[in-house]
Amino acid sequence: MPDHVFVYGSLKRGEPNHPWLDGSRFLGRRRLAGARLHDLGPYPMAVPAPEPALIQPALLHGELHELTVGGLARLDQLEDVPNEYQRQRWQLSDGSWAWVYLGRPEQVIGLPLVPYGDWGSTPVFSYGSNLCPTQLAERCPRWDGSGLVARLEGWRWGINKRRLGRAPGEGAAGLVPCSGAHCWGVVHHHSPKDRASLDRCEGVAAGHYRHQPVQLITSTGESFEALTYVPTPAWCHPRLSAGDSYAAAIRRGARHWQLPQAWLEQLETELS
Repeated sequence: MPDHVFVYGSLKRGEPNHPWLDGSRFLGRRRLAGARLHDLGPYPMAVPAPEPALIQPALLHGELHELTVGGLARLDQLEDVPNEYQRQRWQLSDGSWAWVYLGRPEQVIGLPLVPYGDWGSTPVFSYGSNLCPTQLAERCPRWDGSGLVARLEGWRWGINKRRLGRAPGEGAAGLVPCSGAHCWGVVHHHSPKDRASLDRCEGVAAGHYRHQPVQLITSTGESFEALTYVPTPAWCHPRLSAGDSYAAAIRRGARHWQLPQAWLEQLETELS
């Protein structure tokens, strides 16, 4: 039976130590609960979280790889097992088991946590036209095409963001806090360069949208924090409608990611 390894730092695709996984098979993005990711500077270290988790949900993002024969021994050498890292079997978000390299609590005393538990990228929650994979790929050329459907509680979705240079009354999707409301969207992981590209597209520097950390829930009950874009008050208006091309992009994206049927029907009501 081949060995599976969950990697979360310099072994991820695009990171400097990824060649140590040459010949392995990438099985997709996964999440690991019960550990936190600390920033050691050139690389991160995951450490089992104390219980109960009081700072933030103990979850980190990474990748699952199927190793070739001898691959585990090579990684043990790289990770200096058992001196710097300990290799342990952990259950991942999808219920599968994999090897993961973990540090010890005393090794990370005073070291900051990696934002969102995601080394080298940021989980970003899309809920409007960025659901459309064609548009997102144009804006974020380093995006790998993956996405995770998730629900956001306590925020109301609507066409309530004024669009610069558009016809009067034409708007874009936005979120406003609202007790009892929720919306559905998709989490994508973006590199710093793609994050900067999204910031430009969303007009963050000009005050159109702002960054907002939000707590999400997946269809399997996982909860974790991600970043999203929320309209600033100066650009909000309660009575706007989506233009045809903008509405079409949202519809394409919602169908592509197979968002829940009830949400598709609500979107249709908002967009019509």
